[in-house]
Amino acid sequence: MNKVLQMTALGLVLVGLVGCEAAEQSAQKLAEKAEQAVQDVAREAVDETLQQLNKQVDEVHQSTNEWLGKPAEDAQPDDAAKEQPPARKSAEPIDNTAVET
Repeated sequence: MNKVLQMTALGLVLVGLVGCEAAEQSAQKLAEKAEQAVQDVAREAVDETLQQLNKQVDEVHQSTNEWLGKPAEDAQPDDAAKEQPPARKSAEPIDNTAVET
């Protein structure tokens, strides 16, 4: 009878350990979902903040151009010209008689 009691106790301990493992896995999944939700909320907040900042920068830029007496249409082509790299010559072979193999 003592062995039956020991086997029953061992079985209950194993069931308890399996239950703890399942609870740990469930808690880990919940923590991962919570972390993802926090990242999503933070990303949305940063995006909104950047949009507002860009809007304010655009307004300041426009007001500065008006203060300097520049029309808004003239300022944009100048910016576009500054951003474009200078045109390069087309690549020509050094030796026109060279044959590529």
